[in-house]
Amino acid sequence: MEVPGKDLVERARRKDAEAFASLIRTYERVALSVAFGILGDASAAGDATQEGFIRAWERLADLREPERFGTWLCGIVRNLSLDMLRRRKPAEPWTSTSPAVDQRWTRDPLEELGRQERFARVAAAIASLDETSRPVVVLRYYEELSSKEIADLLEMSPAAVDMRLSRARKQLRSLLEEFAVRTAD
Repeated sequence: MEVPGKDLVERARRKDAEAFASLIRTYERVALSVAFGILGDASAAGDATQEGFIRAWERLADLREPERFGTWLCGIVRNLSLDMLRRRKPAEPWTSTSPAVDQRWTRDPLEELGRQERFARVAAAIASLDETSRPVVVLRYYEELSSKEIADLLEMSPAAVDMRLSRARKQLRSLLEEFAVRTAD
């Protein structure tokens, strides 16, 4: 993951919109992944990320360590996402919608149905993870970030990230195996 120079953050602090646009380009996917990992909804994740960037722009002067902009931003997005999750009605479960399954380009309807079913199984399994593990899994497997990068963004130690990933993999493996057994019967 590219880390912007301290001078880019300093320029953004002086309300240089072009510099802040560069920060957005650099961190947009990671911030979306953090929000999506918590909320499980692409639209809500987009809203949380957008609000996170707005708050970051407004509060950039509060950032003490410009070289930690990404961590600071992801903390803002994480908190906004958690607030949105708490405000959700209990009847609104974590359900994943993703552009990863693009129906326009699939020629075989049975193949597409199988792909959608697999995606739904994985999304349901990820939904069962706790609020801390979901973003860790999304950042690792969808954004392909290292444990250190995830740790920096989520203000955890790399060891804590690895522990979360290990536990999440075991839980996901168990849930997906259980689902495969039920559908085979």
